[in-house]
Amino acid sequence: MTSPATVPADANVLLLTIDTLRADHLGAYGYGRATSPAIDRVAADGTVFENAWAHAPSTRYSMPAILTGRLPLQVAYDTSIEGWPGLAPEAITIAEVLRTAGLVTGAITNYWYFDAHRGMDQGVDEYDNDNARLHAAVAGQGPAATRGSSSREQTDKALAFVDRHAQKRWFLWVHYYDPHYEYEPHPDSVGFGSSRVDRYDGEIRFTDDHVGRLIEDLRRRGLYDRTIIAITGDHGEGFGEHGVDLHGYHLYAPQTKVPLIVRVPGLPARRSTTVAGHVDLLPTLANLTGAAAPTASGAPHELLAAAMGQSLVEILAGGPERDRTLWQQLSYEGNHELRGAVTRECHVLYQASPATSWEAYRLDRDPQEEERDVAGSDECRQVRQELARWYDASGGPAAEAKVEILPARPDLTAPLLLELGSGVRLLELRAPAKVRAKDVVELRWTFESLAPMPAGWKVFVHVEGPSRFTGDHAPPRPLEWWQPGQFVQYSTTLRVPASAPAGSYTVWVGLWKGAARQPVRRSPGAPTLRIEQDRAAVATLELTP
Repeated sequence: MTSPATVPADANVLLLTIDTLRADHLGAYGYGRATSPAIDRVAADGTVFENAWAHAPSTRYSMPAILTGRLPLQVAYDTSIEGWPGLAPEAITIAEVLRTAGLVTGAITNYWYFDAHRGMDQGVDEYDNDNARLHAAVAGQGPAATRGSSSREQTDKALAFVDRHAQKRWFLWVHYYDPHYEYEPHPDSVGFGSSRVDRYDGEIRFTDDHVGRLIEDLRRRGLYDRTIIAITGDHGEGFGEHGVDLHGYHLYAPQTKVPLIVRVPGLPARRSTTVAGHVDLLPTLANLTGAAAPTASGAPHELLAAAMGQSLVEILAGGPERDRTLWQQLSYEGNHELRGAVTRECHVLYQASPATSWEAYRLDRDPQEEERDVAGSDECRQVRQELARWYDASGGPAAEAKVEILPARPDLTAPLLLELGSGVRLLELRAPAKVRAKDVVELRWTFESLAPMPAGWKVFVHVEGPSRFTGDHAPPRPLEWWQPGQFVQYSTTLRVPASAPAGSYTVWVGLWKGAARQPVRRSPGAPTLRIEQDRAAVATLELTP
């Protein structure tokens, strides 16, 4: 799809992501408080997507979806990074795509998660995460709470970027973090009270003040009518709906219904009811800028081939609304697997594990999902069936990792016969003998299920030698789902860090859950293996220069 002729051929792109911003707390989405006058003015000039959704309820999963145009669990991740994984080098970002059209690319972020070693700087000419120092974690609360403020400083850096590149064509991504819990007062901004919701609204207004400074600077420079502006939240926030506060572990509307406002010079303002999501941003911005245009045959450009979203350019240009189902994915510790499907009328939620359950809400009657769950009725049945088919075909963790349940023990090239606790026997691990730094190595696992396993156990993979890296994972079909007598095969990838020095590395394997490990022992007839600290040395990798 090409950009409409009325859009400036030399348009810049400004992508604003605002942390923890639910749609229904903005004036453009009908909120009664003056939380967002600057954003509302942009919305009045652009397209407001009334049914816009995040694919996941946390920064950890939403930002990769925004940056790569892929569903959160199908992004190419670098799992060798400690803590939350980053983007793998083969992931293709918005910045990489837009740079093909000659845009100078910049990113101004402000949280430890965005440190450059997590790969979100791919394709970015000027990457700046220095303002992460302005947000400090709250002891004992992990990523759930931080203190500090950076909206003013984020805009200051954005103004400087625009000043440096005012005579060029540019793409700038700015992330605003302040609406994230803990909610703090700002005496120099409009306040709304002292309750949790009041303070959250105050953080939105404070952020909006500084978004407004950036927008006004574009107007002053004569760049507003030559700049595409996209504004979204990475996820929402709960205030007791469904008994849930904050975000991260649920797909309900308060956690995943977000604003999506796209203002394109030369295109009319409108409100759209088409369901839209974060994965749509990359193909939309690529089409609007002429980046990675389709080939002469009409096939997608290779840089866009991996994107899973839809270009919204036709809708932005005033075209007809679309019927569409949008997918959501969530996976977190303890083998919690949730999936969602959203249409204009329905939001269907499927909890795949640790216990199976369905919920469904009629968004056309109950947009905040406050009235009743209709999963027990015929309402939303078609969407529920569609979600089940999608999950089985491509949305379930088993399908994503190509797990196989075999009817009998397969032929083994190098049997290990290693018992991990009383429930699982590792029959074989196939791994290459030689690797290089930056290789992505396939490990092929074959297990036998001996007895039912309790929930939450995972496989740890520690690779130790001149340095150390890991391939820890939850099996794609959770261990507690395995039935005694089954033979389970699946593959995982192990990413060798670029910094890993050459030498001999031992691959240690065991089962872990929190601070606990399952005991490890050899089955009768097993080869002699080195076993210590409830783990076994099962392979050797030679890392060559």
